[in-house]
Amino acid sequence: MATNNEIFLGSGASLTLVPELELCITLDTSSTTTRLDTSNAFQAGMLLVPDLYVGCTLDLYDADVSNVTPASTHTITGNTTTAFTITPAHGTGTLVDETDFAIVRSYAAPCPGPKYGSISRLNADNWLGLVESASFPNVDIEMKQLNLQLGGSRNFTHQYKGIKTASGGNINLAAHTGAWLYYAFGKCATLKCELANITMPSGFYGVTAGDVYIDNGGGSTFGSEITNTAHVETGPIFYKAAVATSGITQAKTLMPPILQGSDVSGQLEKLVRTTSTATAVDKAITYTFAESETSELPSFALEQSIAKNPDTTLTTETGDASESHTFVRIARGNRVNTMTITANENEELKLTMDLNTAAVNKLTRATNYEARGGQTTNTSLFNYENSEVECLDPFFFSKGSFEIFGQQFLKITNLSLTINNNLQDKRFIGIGNKDIKMGIPAQRNYELSFTALVTDDALFEELFTEAEVPSGTSTINLQFDKDNTEQIVLKFEDYHITASNWTIPDDKGPITVEATVMPRKLNTCTVKTHWVLQG
Repeated sequence: MATNNEIFLGSGASLTLVPELELCITLDTSSTTTRLDTSNAFQAGMLLVPDLYVGCTLDLYDADVSNVTPASTHTITGNTTTAFTITPAHGTGTLVDETDFAIVRSYAAPCPGPKYGSISRLNADNWLGLVESASFPNVDIEMKQLNLQLGGSRNFTHQYKGIKTASGGNINLAAHTGAWLYYAFGKCATLKCELANITMPSGFYGVTAGDVYIDNGGGSTFGSEITNTAHVETGPIFYKAAVATSGITQAKTLMPPILQGSDVSGQLEKLVRTTSTATAVDKAITYTFAESETSELPSFALEQSIAKNPDTTLTTETGDASESHTFVRIARGNRVNTMTITANENEELKLTMDLNTAAVNKLTRATNYEARGGQTTNTSLFNYENSEVECLDPFFFSKGSFEIFGQQFLKITNLSLTINNNLQDKRFIGIGNKDIKMGIPAQRNYELSFTALVTDDALFEELFTEAEVPSGTSTINLQFDKDNTEQIVLKFEDYHITASNWTIPDDKGPITVEATVMPRKLNTCTVKTHWVLQG
């Protein structure tokens, strides 16, 4: 047992991902028009984290009328472990009964995990990848100081705290998967995977703890690769059944619950997980990502837990004098504002994300919560637990190729691609909390910069061309491969060269050109990987 004078160390610190997905929550009979109680069936497997969903949008469905069109839409102003408080009121008290359900929209809504007795958990046992550095979003508080026109002192008469703004979140990865591109572009249009002929049972629970499922639209092809389009493009893409841990109430609780109106339990088939050798990946998942043209850019939450005892993930306490043994913060509503992919000679492929964060919640000492989804062993984290060594290796510069103007450039020494979503911060009336903002996508733009050894003057000539390279003529092709055949392919179209700087080195060595290209549109993004993306 750690005592209250022990120091928190980095050995007990973890940063894990929590998917933010459309949450379908079955309801109990409503006792008031501003409160929605979760059903006994939902509570048997999951408990909510108190006040974690403040500011989220909730759609209420009257099952007697429609399972597709919401009867009304509300803002969540508070939540307990078993109920939501909403505004505006949902109408008559008879609208909500045991046949009705609510869908909490995905933005800033971390997916809950299976409860541990009376202790809440999130779906927070998701590995981030080969993280080189990360900055958890910090909270800046606006201070207001006023004189109130009262004399007698040169000091301020009154001060108070204004709005709180979460900012500064950043993740820097040595890229071993391209699945993160989903959060930059906005949706998963199609995917290829292999399914076993095992159907998810109806209800809240899977067949076996740790199984992964996807809605295949009622298809009947099993034991070979299929192309799937029945999933929800912005998540949930895959569902997972929780891994059993000591004391868990329902080891097979499905995360998230099946999304009524979009997915059907009888159409959810089990995914055959990926394996790999040094030269071949078997049962890989191939995602096709596309640009989202709506405000619904996907988001995720980050859970930061710091424990005095690395083997403990609980935030619960014993004794009035003890301080927290496990300190937990949850940054929710993280959207990728800027993503930069960097390939420098003799290095791994690097992926850096600057985040726009809706809010940061600190769990109090009184909160009954367990971090990391209850997983105390790193190798049990999702997307790490089933990975072969070859899958964990990063992509390298040396296995990349770059093509522009219909020619493959073989003398590239470094390359950088920036995807910018230009998110704008907005706040709205009725949220009931001054700590929450929303990052709304605005103008999207791409910039590609590279340095190459000069073999001809084509890049300089193109600088003076007024017309852009049009769609269907020639695309910018970026491709990175691993020895086990995992792959990232990016293609852009409609582009101009905006800079072409030629350097003459003092040492009389190779002449290089530093060029910048501005494409307008994504043509194709495909990622072949072992990584299971929930959304």
